Amino acid sequence: MRQEPKAWYSARTFYRWLTWEDRPFEERVVLFRARSLDEAIDLAERESAAYAREGGLEVLDLVQAYRIADGDEELGAGTEVFSQLHALEVPVNAFLDRYDSGPAHTQIAGLRAD
Repeated sequence: MRQEPKAWYSARTFYRWLTWEDRPFEERVVLFRARSLDEAIDLAERESAAYAREGGLEVLDLVQAYRIADGDEELGAGTEVFSQLHALEVPVNAFLDRYDSGPAHTQIAGLRAD
């Protein structure tokens, strides 16, 4: 029986911080190699649970996965790692307001002041 080769998938997972004062929400996009969308979601759920345990987070019940590329394709700058279409009939500003939900806690790794 021939198995499907592994492909690259991204998975978007969601959390609620329990240790910060305002209990902010977090969303993450993580890469996985899997043989199917179902396997990618399973891997994401396991990784998500471990991430939440380490950080004192609540895992929210939503995983969105996206097939990026076949396993032998190289990923690099400009590779689309997630995409989702929204079939909504709302004005542009109303759509953008859904994603600009207020002040965000951000982390910039590797940034140097020269």
